[in-house]
Amino acid sequence: MCKCLHLGPPRIPILGSYWALLKEDYYFSHRSTELVAKRYNTDILGIFLGPAPAIIPFGYDLCKEVLTREEFFGRNDTILTRGRSLGDLIGIFFVDGPYWKEQRRFSLRNLRDYGFGRRFATTEEHMEKEVRDLIELFTTEPKPEDKDICRERGQLLMPDTLFAPILNSILYMLVGRRFDNQEVREIGRGIMRFLRSGDGTGGAISLAPWLRYFAPNFFGFTPVVEENKRFTKFFQQQINEHKVNLTDDHQADLIDTYLSKLEELKRENETETTFSEKQLIWTLIDFMFPAPVAIGQTLNCLWVYLVNYPEIQERIQEEIDRVVGRSRLPNLDDRKDMPYTEAVIRETLRKDPINPLGISRRCMQDTYLRGYFVPKDTVILPHLWSACHDVKKWKDPENFRPERFLNRHGDLLKKDYTIGFGAGKRLCAGETFSRQTMFLLVSGLLQNFSFAPADEMPDPKKKIWGVLLSSPEFWVKAISR
Repeated sequence: MCKCLHLGPPRIPILGSYWALLKEDYYFSHRSTELVAKRYNTDILGIFLGPAPAIIPFGYDLCKEVLTREEFFGRNDTILTRGRSLGDLIGIFFVDGPYWKEQRRFSLRNLRDYGFGRRFATTEEHMEKEVRDLIELFTTEPKPEDKDICRERGQLLMPDTLFAPILNSILYMLVGRRFDNQEVREIGRGIMRFLRSGDGTGGAISLAPWLRYFAPNFFGFTPVVEENKRFTKFFQQQINEHKVNLTDDHQADLIDTYLSKLEELKRENETETTFSEKQLIWTLIDFMFPAPVAIGQTLNCLWVYLVNYPEIQERIQEEIDRVVGRSRLPNLDDRKDMPYTEAVIRETLRKDPINPLGISRRCMQDTYLRGYFVPKDTVILPHLWSACHDVKKWKDPENFRPERFLNRHGDLLKKDYTIGFGAGKRLCAGETFSRQTMFLLVSGLLQNFSFAPADEMPDPKKKIWGVLLSSPEFWVKAISR
């Protein structure tokens, strides 16, 4: 016999059960939902976000099940998901069904030709140059154009310092060139402003879209629209430049490949298609967008732990010296021989999941979850924070302990249980790129420097609320080894 979802707090007009979350913790939705679930003694919390039914599964096993079941692969159509693409529901992140499958498959298949998600010599050479430029930035007097991130020699602002190498690495594959560091740093900051403009549930603006007319800044609507206009303008300019030089025998990046596809469809008079120039813009945005988020913010958290626990730095440096030495930079061939460095990255991903309620999902058909009936169009918010802090999986989740990913011989465990990038067919397309980039940045910088806080010691527990959970920016001091 099936069970009805326990609905938890009572509903009120407009907000539904959302008021109860605000009451528990106004800023951090992952905390408020956890407190409400404990009050009702359930690991599948049922609430209403306005009129829409929603479920929040807790714990590793439940979250993993939700993330991998196809009936939970849908996305939600909200004022924010449309507002960020200026009225349309396009791109990769917030679409589903055949549209999502076709666009994702085409993009990934062609991006692989330029090194996305696999080993590619040209891409690795480009990344090595970015690391060398970072090392130079850490060791020389700051240039006038770098004063925003470098206040004096060896003192830099995290994670803003990392935005340029991270973004230029992905943009190299998307548009075939690198950009001025100041320009891409501002793009990274714009992405962060966007992701700090709401909360993990979508917030009041999704429940009552008319609020954008009364207080658009307060409810996060203005940053969504303004920052995404900036991204649209940036990529439209790149597309226009590519059109001038487009030929069938010269395709150097995703824009070239996609424009060639549009030309092919035009020659065939194909009108019923998911391909369009506007879709291309938002595909580019959706591949660029996670770079300063998944990589930049994870590394910001990692550096907070490094300066708080210098013994972890020392152990990584010992591993680098033993495996790589000092005559060259670490490369991806070294990754398999550096289990402790990899374990530190994994532990950061586990301890501080940057998206603690995941990207909201939509149930695409009537179904059941652990005996509970889940109707079609139910909103699903997988509580990734609880999955990453589940005592059944991690034993002592409150501790930052990289050794949990190593066996008794010091080798890396084959199974990686971190699910910050998601799981199943909607796994983040950039996971491999992100992990490779994090390894190269961490190992390259720690080979050459030890790090300490330039000001007060950053608190690992201090976070900034928003759709993204992030650590505050802080100044770090690099000490040459």
